[in-house]
Amino acid sequence: MLSVNNKGRERTLQIVIMAMMVALIFIFSRFLGITTDVIHLGFDFLPVVLIGCLYGPVWAAVTYMVGDLVCAMLMPYGVINPGLTVIAGIIGLVYGFAFYGRDLKGKNLFIVTAIAALIVAGVIKLFGTSVCLAAMYGTPYWPMVISRIPNCAFLFAAQMITIPIIYRYVYVPVSRRIIP
Repeated sequence: MLSVNNKGRERTLQIVIMAMMVALIFIFSRFLGITTDVIHLGFDFLPVVLIGCLYGPVWAAVTYMVGDLVCAMLMPYGVINPGLTVIAGIIGLVYGFAFYGRDLKGKNLFIVTAIAALIVAGVIKLFGTSVCLAAMYGTPYWPMVISRIPNCAFLFAAQMITIPIIYRYVYVPVSRRIIP
């Protein structure tokens, strides 16, 4: 009987942490980020990385998708684009697969971060988001890709700098307290 109660508490804690991360996604995206029709410069990926580290790819995907929808509904920058929400979920999957269940130390942390950052910024954001934006605005695909290169370069650099910091100074101490 005691284990069932502990399981319920763990699930409640997980839901509360995910809700806090959705709130942080909203704050980082809408108040601390710069967004135009084509460019988004922000750190809204950090809460997703943390959820990916703590709970894995599926929960990171769900968290980022919910965060994207909350941002789109509360402070929209245009019409809600389901493609961008799906891309947010794919990014959550990448972070979860990259960081969940790994004890990353030293250069391994930077290698895993570089791989995840290249996949997210160099593939998903550059090409996937460009498909959605080109379709949404009715513009040609390749000019959209080219116009997004500086945005993706910023995202790559931001991930390379901030993810190791979040991993070492937030995830590691938090995981010792909340993961049994």
